[in-house]
Amino acid sequence: MEIIENKSKLGNRIFYVILILLILGSVGATFYKIVILKDYQIEAETSCDPTVESCFHYEGVICNSGDTECVPKEAYDYKIISKNASEVYTCEQTTEKLGCNEELACLENEPACSYTYCNPESLADGEACADSNQD
Repeated sequence: MEIIENKSKLGNRIFYVILILLILGSVGATFYKIVILKDYQIEAETSCDPTVESCFHYEGVICNSGDTECVPKEAYDYKIISKNASEVYTCEQTTEKLGCNEELACLENEPACSYTYCNPESLADGEACADSNQD
């Protein structure tokens, strides 16, 4: 009976050691991929000209004169850029700052970089497309 209990305890210990090693390996691999390699996509708003492109439109915030907690924001037009974080990090480390001078931009033949333009058929709640006839 004592031999069976010892085998059971040994089996439990082996199981938990393997489980802990798998968890540590998974956390380590994720850390390496995200922090070291920066292998993930970022999305950000970038400027857009509604006379040339189909842009999203942000109405802005107009505050009442008595509202002290309101922060006024101006209206603007934008498109969404999706870019690999490693490319952003690389351009930040160079002296030329190619693709990241004023704001993010896709470089010519850059893999995994794209723009999302406004599509009236697929707008989410609260989103609007810019009208090219706006002043």
